[in-house]
Amino acid sequence: MRLTFPLTLILALALGSMAQAQVYKWTDANGQVHYDSKPPAEGQAAQTLDIQSQPTPAGGADNIQSMQRATQQLRELRATNQGISVKDLDRPAPRKKRGESREPVYIGYEDRARIDNLNSDIRRLSSSTIGSASRRAQEIRAAKDELRQIYRRYGIKP
Repeated sequence: MRLTFPLTLILALALGSMAQAQVYKWTDANGQVHYDSKPPAEGQAAQTLDIQSQPTPAGGADNIQSMQRATQQLRELRATNQGISVKDLDRPAPRKKRGESREPVYIGYEDRARIDNLNSDIRRLSSSTIGSASRRAQEIRAAKDELRQIYRRYGIKP
C-alpha cells in the first residue's frame, strides 16, 4: 500500500509530461494546406505532426494581459493601415445626411444570388476571349442593366 501511491504518482507525472496532441497536415487538390486533429479522407496523404502540450504555469495563465496586449497591437495596426493615429480611431464616425438609413438594406435571397451570378458573369465576360468582342460587350451591358434594375427595386444607387 505504501509503495503503490508513490509509483502511481511517478507514473502520472511521467505520462502527463509526455502529453502530445496528434495533428494531421495535408494539401488538398486545390493546393490549400489543412491542419486537423482528424486524419483526412481516404486516399489523401497526410503528414503526422506531434505537438508537445505545455502545462499551465504555476501562477495560472494570464489571458487578460495577453488579450489586452493583442488588442492594443491590433488597434495600432489598424491605425497604421488607415494612415491615422490611434487616438483618431476612437473618434465617432461622421453623421449621415438626412434621409439616409443607418440600417443596411435587406436584399432577398433570390436577388442576392442573382446579383452574385450577374457579377460573376460580368467578370467572366470581361476576361474572356471567346466569341466576338461586340457580342461580349452586349452581354455585359445586359447584365449591368439587370443589376441596375435589382438595385433600383431596393432603392440602392449602383
